[in-house]
Amino acid sequence: MKIPLALSVSERLAKCPSWFHAVVLFALVFLAFAPSLTFDFINYDDPYYIIDNPNVNTGLSLANLRWAFGTPGEVNLWNPLTTLSHQLVVSLFGLNPAWHHAVNGLCHALAASLLFLLAVKLTKSLPWSYFIALLWAIHPQKIQSVAWITERKDVLSGALFFASILCFAEWHSRTKKRPALYVASLLLFIAAAMAKPSVLPLPLVLLVLFALKPGQIISSALSSLRQLGPFFAAAVALAAIVVFFQSHGTLSDVGGDDSLFERLRQMIFGYVFYLLRFAFPIPSQFFFTPPLSHLPLVLAIVGLGLFLIAVIWLGRREKLIPVGALIYTLLWLPISGIIPISHYFAADRYSYLPQIGIIIIVIGLARRLSSLSSKSLLLPIALGSLVAGYLVLLQQQLPIWKNSETLFAHEMRVNPREALADIHYGEAFWNNDPAKALVHFELAHQKAPHEGLPLSKMGVTQLRLNQPEQALESFQAATRAANPVVETWTQLLLLQVDLKRYSEAEATVNDGLQRFPNQWPMLMNAGNFHLLVKKDPHQALPLFLKAHEISPSNADSIRACARCYLILGDQPSAARFERLLQLR
Repeated sequence: MKIPLALSVSERLAKCPSWFHAVVLFALVFLAFAPSLTFDFINYDDPYYIIDNPNVNTGLSLANLRWAFGTPGEVNLWNPLTTLSHQLVVSLFGLNPAWHHAVNGLCHALAASLLFLLAVKLTKSLPWSYFIALLWAIHPQKIQSVAWITERKDVLSGALFFASILCFAEWHSRTKKRPALYVASLLLFIAAAMAKPSVLPLPLVLLVLFALKPGQIISSALSSLRQLGPFFAAAVALAAIVVFFQSHGTLSDVGGDDSLFERLRQMIFGYVFYLLRFAFPIPSQFFFTPPLSHLPLVLAIVGLGLFLIAVIWLGRREKLIPVGALIYTLLWLPISGIIPISHYFAADRYSYLPQIGIIIIVIGLARRLSSLSSKSLLLPIALGSLVAGYLVLLQQQLPIWKNSETLFAHEMRVNPREALADIHYGEAFWNNDPAKALVHFELAHQKAPHEGLPLSKMGVTQLRLNQPEQALESFQAATRAANPVVETWTQLLLLQVDLKRYSEAEATVNDGLQRFPNQWPMLMNAGNFHLLVKKDPHQALPLFLKAHEISPSNADSIRACARCYLILGDQPSAARFERLLQLR
């Protein structure tokens, strides 16, 4: 009686509606990441995006809404919908990290459920759909995107991305087209791009999935333009907005000095990196930098060549393999380094959507192997073991993200040459044990003597330890570093003023303005020096006006301009800036 009962249960499950299985998958994925609900914020990017960001940590408001859509913030990325989601969570739950983590987990679980429904729609197979969604959702590379609150943009854009494709698939499959589904798909795509612009290749993914026909690639692509034209138009418009904000953000110079060879080199490393990292997601690592020697580049080129040969050869027998490779490539392009968006050439979080293409390749390989083998149980056991193995790795690696101390202590162990690991580990002890923090900042300086950030951190910590002369030396050394940070000039200026070394302070202001003529913090601090220390509003005003031009919505620069005009006796101009302040 046991066998019929088992078959009966299996048959009943197969007859359950797709939405029931999607709900089950949602619960499984959320439970897999449930430990993150006890995690804290971390001191890398969370302060910039949420904790110390006055336009986010004050919750939803009209002024914050305008800021979300009108500025790239500290990190020159335009993702207003993600910013709004952070503001909403703050309005509802404050800065309790548990709720922020919960929203990340819910968004990721929703993305997995929508991927499952899409897979059911395309494959007509419940087991394959479970495999696709589970393998993608619980792969250890997802930890950064889910457990790191800052990466809300990954999980939110991912859910909207799959929802857009699902609506398009439903519209495309119907004989009698429903415009509402098409419009919903287009709007969801736009929303996904406003959560994270890396979804912009979605129209090309739709082209691959629903339009291209083997042997008729050009003609089928041209015939699909009517259907996909609005998607491509929206993608171009959104890309223009993203590039505009990126070129005006505080990190607009990222990668600006890289040669064409350097960019191509990093792109090759990055493309191969995600393929290898999918198969071997160990150790859990935060920072990745490309190797500098030629041998790894040669090996990466050889590996890329072998991958392409395998795709072409196997693709003649199983079409899912080239389809997966194409989708992986399309979704990899935004994070490839063609347009630099970060100091790092690769990261686990960047694989959030491109990994779908790799999983499609895996399915193609599995189907090819199943056609060659008569042992029907061997393949399901192997695929199930793969999912189970990744789930075990997920549970092992997830606790690393509990807080800044656990995260960067682990990073120092697996990546001992990375100075940023020491810097952020030291920051975890800034308040309670500044002496311990100073030790790690000094270690970071030893690892990266050309960087100004470790010296700047040393100076700030030495001030906390009542060592002003040592701090002065550290700040001065930081300004002479090959890769300085603009904050150092502010820190040095404030210390020199506090020590009443006004001539040195003026030299610091002039040097900072020469090196960072378009940096808002430098302009504001220079203006405040001339206004408050030198009592010279005539020199201060042009600096404040330029700062206001760079960041028109910033209240500090508006307030500074109004104050200068008031001191100079220009009441109409002062009133104009006061009105701007009231409109925020």
